[in-house]
Amino acid sequence: MVTDAGLKKNFVYTVIGMATPVIVALATIPIYIHHIGEERYGILSIVWLLLGYFGFLDMGLSRASANALARLRDAPDEERSRVFSSSLYLNLGLGVLGGALIYFVGGYLFRTQFNLTDALWTELAQGMPWVAAMLPLALASGVGFGALESRERFLAVNLLQMTGSAAGQVVPALCAVFISPSLEWVIPAAFLIRLLTTVQVFWHLSRVDRLRLTRYDRGQGRSLFKYGAWVSVTNIVGPILTSLDQFVIGSKLGPAAVSHYSVPMNLTTRVQIIAAALSRAAFPRLSRYGKEDAVDLAERSIRALAYLFGAACIGALFLVEPFLALWISPSFGQVATPVAHILLLGAWINGLAFVALSLLQGQGRPDLAAKIHLMELLPFIGILWLLIDQFGLPGAAAAWTARVAVDALLMFHLSGLRWRRLWTLLPAGLLLILAHLAVGRWSPDLLSGLAAGTAAGMTVIIIGLAVDRPLRTVLFDLIQRRRGRGE
Repeated sequence: MVTDAGLKKNFVYTVIGMATPVIVALATIPIYIHHIGEERYGILSIVWLLLGYFGFLDMGLSRASANALARLRDAPDEERSRVFSSSLYLNLGLGVLGGALIYFVGGYLFRTQFNLTDALWTELAQGMPWVAAMLPLALASGVGFGALESRERFLAVNLLQMTGSAAGQVVPALCAVFISPSLEWVIPAAFLIRLLTTVQVFWHLSRVDRLRLTRYDRGQGRSLFKYGAWVSVTNIVGPILTSLDQFVIGSKLGPAAVSHYSVPMNLTTRVQIIAAALSRAAFPRLSRYGKEDAVDLAERSIRALAYLFGAACIGALFLVEPFLALWISPSFGQVATPVAHILLLGAWINGLAFVALSLLQGQGRPDLAAKIHLMELLPFIGILWLLIDQFGLPGAAAAWTARVAVDALLMFHLSGLRWRRLWTLLPAGLLLILAHLAVGRWSPDLLSGLAAGTAAGMTVIIIGLAVDRPLRTVLFDLIQRRRGRGE
């Protein structure tokens, strides 16, 4: 039996680290729009999208190096350094190539396709070299973060990511307020923060690990590429599977329908922070442990997640309608709420599959996950098209939920999880279905939704404690620690 010492802390650190940028973005977006205007903010949004899309040039090497370094945790420094250096050199080379593509292709698209005024194009042209230079920094820091995670330095990783992300949003906004709203100032300010964050990552890594730069190792490079190529397939096809429904909705139902679908979809992905944080925190151990211990850890993680994440999803089921009515409008909420209810069921199932995905990748089989996603693509398009024709937006949500359910079943099976040890997932799933049926017949206001969601979430936690012993152990451990501190 493996120990979970430190895993709970890593999970908490990661949840906080992933949630903080979302909160900072909510606070800074109005500042940007007010001070630089909607046109400049739209350009910035496209710039960040370009950087995000070209991030596929990482080719899964950050994940590959994190996996390899976790497996080599106790290996000689020379062997670990070869893995680290090979991944870093590859990512830097790919980052430079991608930066050049962003500069020339991105500049061409902005100049010819977006109808920019001469003044805005002049501002953007001055900023494009800084945009291009951000990609090599992003790919290099990804390798650094992977090396830190392989040592389970999640506190440092999340502090660096939180401060870097927060500063990357706040400092350019302050620059726009106090210096100039021009993109000539805002974009270089963002580059400076990215540069400082990258320097901090490698400075901290030099203090906690004895890795050093060595010559490029062709054997290590081929091994990393072989692993990373399958991870990159997942990283490319996964977002396509998540966003494809919105393109089909737009073509069949019009752009207004896309907003009624994309808003609840974005909210459900925010709820999945809990599942994403646990799978990320567990990945180094799932890479380092042998098969039996890794499967044991994944099964216990999934059982606990079923109830902790289930409590969040069931609370969201009761709160989503009054929240949408308050945040946007009651008429918007009436259309988007049935979609959100279906998507939340899928989000719970999909969240459990995150751990199975980390288990497959940690145990050196990223190819299986990638093949599952490739296999799902064409059937998903057909089912999506059919269900949108028959049921509209709820049909699109049902198609996505059905896809992630099949995805989870295949991930569970191929990763070697034992079904007899996952029977405790059933009560959580049944409670979610019952809550879904209840909210379908009742439209709560904010206070009643909050009360019902809290009560239902607590019920999920209580039942989880009753049926899952490891979850009880975690709770009792926390209680004893608090008592110890109180004494």
